[in-house]
Amino acid sequence: MSQIALNRGIFGPDALFVVGDELFDYEFRPGDGLGNALAGRPGIRAGPDRAPNLRRVHEGEFGGPDSHNCATCHRKGGPDGAGNNTQNAFLRSDGRSTLLADERNPPHLLGLGPIEALAREMTHDLQAQREAVLERAKASAESVTVTLATKGVSFGSLTASADGRLDSSAVEGVDPDLVIKPFGWKGHQASLRSMAEESFRIHLGVVSMNEQRRARDEEIDPRDYGDGVWYDVDRDGATVEVDDGMLTTIVAYLAQLEAPVIRPPRSATLVDLFARGRDTFEDIGCARCHQPVLELKNPVLEIRSPDPKAAGKEPILLNVAHDGEHPKIEPQNLLEAAFNVRLFSDLRGHDIGPDLATPTTQDGIPPTVFLTRPLWGLAFTSPYLHDGRAPTLDDAIRLHGGEAQPSRDAYTELEAEERAALQVFLLSLTRQPKLFVP
Repeated sequence: MSQIALNRGIFGPDALFVVGDELFDYEFRPGDGLGNALAGRPGIRAGPDRAPNLRRVHEGEFGGPDSHNCATCHRKGGPDGAGNNTQNAFLRSDGRSTLLADERNPPHLLGLGPIEALAREMTHDLQAQREAVLERAKASAESVTVTLATKGVSFGSLTASADGRLDSSAVEGVDPDLVIKPFGWKGHQASLRSMAEESFRIHLGVVSMNEQRRARDEEIDPRDYGDGVWYDVDRDGATVEVDDGMLTTIVAYLAQLEAPVIRPPRSATLVDLFARGRDTFEDIGCARCHQPVLELKNPVLEIRSPDPKAAGKEPILLNVAHDGEHPKIEPQNLLEAAFNVRLFSDLRGHDIGPDLATPTTQDGIPPTVFLTRPLWGLAFTSPYLHDGRAPTLDDAIRLHGGEAQPSRDAYTELEAEERAALQVFLLSLTRQPKLFVP
C-alpha cells in the first residue's frame, strides 16, 4: 500500500492489519533490498562479504543484518510472540565477537498499541507540567520546582528559573525532554514507527525512505547506513526498500494486535496459590515498578508519515480498544471514558544494578538502566530478561538489583511455598489461547 493511497483514506484498519500481517511474515530477498553491498567501503561498519552481506554479530550501530523476516524471531507462544536464545541479536559489537556484544532476546509484540497510546498521554502530561512551571516561574520572578508525575508514576522534579532556564538534574526515569519512550528493552524509542524502522534496518538491512531522506540531508552517520547516493545509500541497487506506506501498514498491524490477559488457574489448589501470589507481588514491592494497571483516557492512536509531502494530510486513526485482534484492553465503564491497561509496568527507566548491566550505553542510557519490562504476556516468553539469561522466573527475580534490591531480598526471604505462589500468579499473565483452523 502506498502512503499516497493511505493518505486518501482508501483503506480502513482491517485492510491495514491484513497487509501489515503479510509484511511481518514476508521473507525479504536481495531484490527487495535485503542486506547491503557495502563490503570493502572504507570507514563503513558493514560486513566483509558480497551482497547481501548478512552477519550474525553486529558492528557498532550498523546492525547485522541477521534475519530475513520479522516472524522468524517473534513466534514463541504463538504468532507475534517472543524468541528463544537462538534468536538473540548480538548488537553493538565488533562484527565478530559474541562476547563483546550487547545481547538482546526478542520480546513478544502483543499490546503495543495501548502502550504507545499510554506513552503519548504520559508525555503530554509531563510536558504540560513543564510549561506550567515555566509560566509560574516567569510570573513570580523566582525559581519554582514542580514534582513530575503522571498516571500515578513519579518522574522526579523539575526546576524552572524566572529567565526561562530549566534544571532537569532531578528528573528521574525519563530523558530531559520528558518524552516517554516505551519501546526497546532500555526504552530508547518513543514510537512504534521509529522502532519498526530501526528493526528493519539493523535486522534486515532494508533502509526506509525516511532514512534515505535523512542521508540526503546529512543527518545520519554514513558509517551506520552506507555511503551510496541518497536514494541507494547501501549500494545494493534497491532504491525503494521500505517506503512510508510499508512502515504505516506494519505500525497499524502491530498497534492492532491483541492484548495479553490474566488467566487464573482452574485447580482449587492453584487458585489459592494464585491469590496468595498476587498479594505477595504487592507486599514485597514488585508493584512499585511493575505497576499492575495504568489508565488510558484516549484509545485513539494517530499514525502519521514523516514525509514532508504528507504534511497537512489527515492521520490514520486506530482505536486500540476496538480495532484489530481481540481480546482488548478493558473499559472502566459502559461509557468508555477511560480504559484499564493491565501491563504491569510504569513505563519509566530504573537502575537495576550491575549484575544485569549491558556492555555499553545505548542512546545515552547507562548500562544499568532499563525500562520496566511490561509483565503482561509473561507466561510464554521464557527465557527471561533482556538477554534471555534467566531460564526460570526464580532466576530472573534473583538477578534484580539496584532499585529492585529490596524486593529481590524480600523474595529470597520468603518460604518456598510463598515463592511458588508468586510464580503461579506471574504465570497467569499470558495470552488468550486460540484455535487456528487451516
